[in-house]
Amino acid sequence: MKFSEHKSRLIIVSLFVTLFIVFGSGYDAAGVFFVPMVRDLGWSRTRLSSLQTVLALTAGMTAPLVGWLLDRIEARVVVSIGVALCGAGFLLASQATSFALMTGAFFMLGAGLSAATLLPCSLVIANWFGQRRGAALGVTMAGTSLGGMAMTLVASRIIAASGWRAAFAALALPMFLVVLPLVAWTVTTRPPGKGDPGGSERAMIAAGLDIGQALRARSFWMIALAQFCYSFAGAGATLHTIPYLILMGYRPQRAAQVMSVTFGLASLGKPIAGYAADYLSGRIALAVTLVLAALGQSLLLGAPSATMVGAYALCYGLASGAPLALIPMLIA
Repeated sequence: MKFSEHKSRLIIVSLFVTLFIVFGSGYDAAGVFFVPMVRDLGWSRTRLSSLQTVLALTAGMTAPLVGWLLDRIEARVVVSIGVALCGAGFLLASQATSFALMTGAFFMLGAGLSAATLLPCSLVIANWFGQRRGAALGVTMAGTSLGGMAMTLVASRIIAASGWRAAFAALALPMFLVVLPLVAWTVTTRPPGKGDPGGSERAMIAAGLDIGQALRARSFWMIALAQFCYSFAGAGATLHTIPYLILMGYRPQRAAQVMSVTFGLASLGKPIAGYAADYLSGRIALAVTLVLAALGQSLLLGAPSATMVGAYALCYGLASGAPLALIPMLIA
């Protein structure tokens, strides 16, 4: 096996593990903490929900800075900083007793997720893969959903046994002990020799758009709108599905299992969508998955019926994670 092939596969594994642990814990598992924190801290649901808003706004506002840094320094440095911020944010959250401290923890978590997960992982995969880019993105991004599947159950078990503070602290440990060394050892922004583009790569860059041209292009704004609406809806679903199911009469562990199965199915949907985009069209694949995700989410209105919840997990699960792989492909 050539060195470049071995290295590219190693990078997929490393980024998959990064998304599995960091995104799976820092974003996907948020709903498990909601009810225990409301009960223990005595805060309103609106106030607690605002913490996730802080996380999302911070991630969005820091994304341009992360992109600027990725253009200038190695991705391993940016990702390592992000992982460290996420771990520190979790540790701070485990000790916070005031809303101000908890807000600071979620601010750190949002900045860390921006620097460690979707943006740098998408950039690195786009640089390392050409014709197989959709499949590579699909496999890598499956780490977000499989991480959510696992970390939702892990956090639920720890919360049931030792409380939500212990769960925050426990989820921080693999970020420092596993992800940081792995990223520092394996991740590079692009293959050797691609630092100074030449020949066909210059032609590819010349065919793209600079910032000014992009801002005047219809496609840029359509992709941005799709990303905004997808993130807006997905964030609410990730945070509130478990509390909603508990309100409908499901036990906390059962609600966590439903969310875990949903994430597990999402991990299948990403590579399937990636392969489909390689052979059909990223636009068609994205449109289909967004429609299916909206249909699946609407099935939760029938939550008192176990059959409807199962249909929700199947439909929404398979479709909801696919845009994480398809939108970066469209941008690339």
